[in-house]
Formats: sequence, C-alpha cells, structure tokens
Amino acid sequence: YGSRAIAAPVPLAVRARVLDEDDGVWLVVPRWGVEQRLRSDPKMRRSFEVPAALILENLGLIDRSMRIEVFSEIPRAMGLGGSAAVAVAIIRALDRHYALGLADAEVNSLAFQCEQVAHGTPSGIDNTVATYGKPLLYRAGNPPVIEALELPEPITFVIGMTGVESLTAKTVARVREGRKRNRDVYDTIFRGIDALTVQALEAIKRLDLERLGELMNVCQGLLNGLQVSSWELEELIQIARENGALGAKLTGGGGGGSMIALCPDNAARVVSAMQDAGYQAMTVRIG
Repeated sequence: YGSRAIAAPVPLAVRARVLDEDDGVWLVVPRWGVEQRLRSDPKMRRSFEVPAALILENLGLIDRSMRIEVFSEIPRAMGLGGSAAVAVAIIRALDRHYALGLADAEVNSLAFQCEQVAHGTPSGIDNTVATYGKPLLYRAGNPPVIEALELPEPITFVIGMTGVESLTAKTVARVREGRKRNRDVYDTIFRGIDALTVQALEAIKRLDLERLGELMNVCQGLLNGLQVSSWELEELIQIARENGALGAKLTGGGGGGSMIALCPDNAARVVSAMQDAGYQAMTVRIG
C-alpha cells in the first residue's frame, strides 16, 4: 500500500510443463482442483481460463493444442503470490516447450497482465519477485523501479496462514473507497508505510534485526489503520510476538491470507504455537 516495498521469494515451488495434445488446450492444476479444456468462446471462460488464454494469445499460441500442467506448493489466495507464480511458471514452460526465447522482462510483463486480470490493480511486485527469484526493493511506476537487495546473511522468518482466502481485488477496492472518504488520513498512512520501508531497507543491510522487527510492528499498526487486517491475522501476529518474534505483520493484500514474523532464534517455537492454535505455519530463510 506504500509506494515502495521490500519483497523476497520463499522456497515454495510452482512447477509447470507443457505436453503436446491433439484436442485443444487442457489446463490441469491438481492442488487447485482444476482440470478442464479451455473454452473457445471467450465469454464462457471462467477464472483460471482467462489469464491462461491471455498468455496464449499474447504468445501466438491460442490455436495450438497442448496440455498445460501446473504443480503448485503455494496455497491458493493466501497472500503469498500464488497466482503470479503460476503465471510465471506457465509462461516459462511455454517458452521452453516452443523455444520462444523470451527475456525476463517479457515474462514479467506478461505475468503482470495476468495479475491485472486476477486482481484489477495489482502493484506488480508479486510477478516481479516470481520472475527474478531474488530479494528486491520494488517501487511502483511506469516503468517500475526494481533494485536487487543483497542480504549480508540469510534471515529466518515464519509464515503463518489464516486459512481464510485473501482476495486482493476486494481489499484494494476497500482501501480505495476509504481513501475517497478520508484522503488526507490515508495519504498520511501511505507516506508512513513508505518511510518505514526505507528504514527497513537500511536495517536489513546492517542486519539490525531488532530494528527491523520494530519497524514491522509499526507497519502492521498502519496496515490495521487501513482496515486490511483481520482477527485471524491479528491472532497469528499476537501469537508470534508472545513467543519471541522480533516483529510480525500481514503480507499480501490482507483481509485474510498470511502473515510473516521475524524469528531469527525461535522459529520452531513460533511455528509450534501457531499450529497449536489451529493454523498452518512454516519456517523460511530469505537470502
């Protein structure tokens, strides 16, 4: 929700492959319960079919017959960039199968178009991280500013998942409506989040994790002020802090989905506490 954001890929794989087929285009995503033939009538296409067709049309492959299989370890609609990662995986699989020779910038641009279909007005950060696969500082714009972020050493986080689907388009629309009613207040919050991002970047570069955790906690307060948190997210954040996390905040669009906690020394304890409360949680090392 600020103009700048720090993001990094987590080690959750999305794999895709393309197989030759003789009966139209088949889309298969076992974990998401998708196995269907791409409808020829654009008006009849639903959800997953729409971005898939957009990719095929842009690459000049819409009239080819094929089977696109996607194997995702990322939970759907959990604020972890799953849709962007799937789009990038499909584009790269098509690129490899048909020897298209796409550059990273082309992959990223096409994945962003898919995100626009899925979320309306996405920031572009999810598809960028999925494309380049490295920690980065992202600033929205046309074109966006993308700066690689070198970490002095890996940093350990815990991701907690609420189990409640987070629909980015819905939360973004809610923020947009709130800003219409209270523009000055919302713009002040946006500037605050942007300032926190700049300070967090410096804390990461110095590996000042105490400072980074404090900034995460303050940022969560501002995000809560934007009304994009939820009671499940707040419970997970409280659990993390009570069990020694240096900082915790929601990640993604909010309204559900996931949160992230900075846990350099006590990740196992935080994960266990979240699981005991009935949530899914996992440890990730960034960098």
